[in-house]
Amino acid sequence: MTLRVLTLCGSLRARSSNRAMLLAYERAAPDMAFTHYAGIGELPHFNPDLDGEGKPVPSEVAGLRDAVAGADALVISTPEYVHALPGAFKNALDWLVSDPAFIGKPVVILHRAHGSSWALESLREVLRTMSAEVIEDATALLPLETNQIDETAILARDDLRLLLLGSAAALRATLDRKTNQAPV
Repeated sequence: MTLRVLTLCGSLRARSSNRAMLLAYERAAPDMAFTHYAGIGELPHFNPDLDGEGKPVPSEVAGLRDAVAGADALVISTPEYVHALPGAFKNALDWLVSDPAFIGKPVVILHRAHGSSWALESLREVLRTMSAEVIEDATALLPLETNQIDETAILARDDLRLLLLGSAAALRATLDRKTNQAPV
């Protein structure tokens, strides 16, 4: 069975190192089927009044939730902005809080290790609060220094490629265990 992976990039920047990490992850795991969600900047501001019981959510939100529901796991990479998660990315997570498909969803975090971990710790806390299953042994901290890097340059570095391969293997192992433990 091919694993279906949805990536969420917390950066809206076209040449983001976070986006490059997600694309490199895809290339490091060719046996998985990837969908890169690109609509974070298009989501309306979160408003609980638009997410009431029995009410249809905005179409952009429905698209995000459908993508999450259709994935076996999520791989997330986000920058840090002013010691926090970027606003548009946090907004996307807010829209997923009441989504039953998100509860227990396996999540891998890729993070650009550059000396600060405020956003990483914030992301972990938000995901725990949302009842996601953060796969810690698949979380990878990549020592990247610049946004001027693409997935080819990431994969050309042995240390980074090995981190991504190890992360993908840990994700596969976790999902295989879950499948084998599922009631028949």
